[in-house]
Amino acid sequence: MIIILIFAIILVLGIVITGKCGYELSAIGMLLTIFGSSVLPILLTVIIVNHSTADKTIQENKIEYDGLCKRYETITSDYEDVSKSEVIADITEWNKKVYNTKYWAENPWTNWFNPKSVADNLAYISLESEVK
Repeated sequence: MIIILIFAIILVLGIVITGKCGYELSAIGMLLTIFGSSVLPILLTVIIVNHSTADKTIQENKIEYDGLCKRYETITSDYEDVSKSEVIADITEWNKKVYNTKYWAENPWTNWFNPKSVADNLAYISLESEVK
């Protein structure tokens, strides 16, 4: 959110400087206007794409979460079909992904770029010390 506001201020400031100030500052105003008007649409496009694909991301994360939970159940049971260290590493990667998604969705600098609905639908996988 703050990033968008900064570039909107740069754009407005560039327009004001170009229109109100003299010849010597008009070049700076034009540069600010060009910079703000070129970056702002890119940022807005990223926001729109991230929010329009939120449902897809939620479903992909749910599938990955369910798969990791099943693999964890497998290693804690009598079946030894998969390497325990591989599953633990995958679950650790998942938990890092969950933390990063939740962190950036709450961060005021980037919260508009990361849909809160995606972050709210993520859950940590508990690695209990009972792994046999």
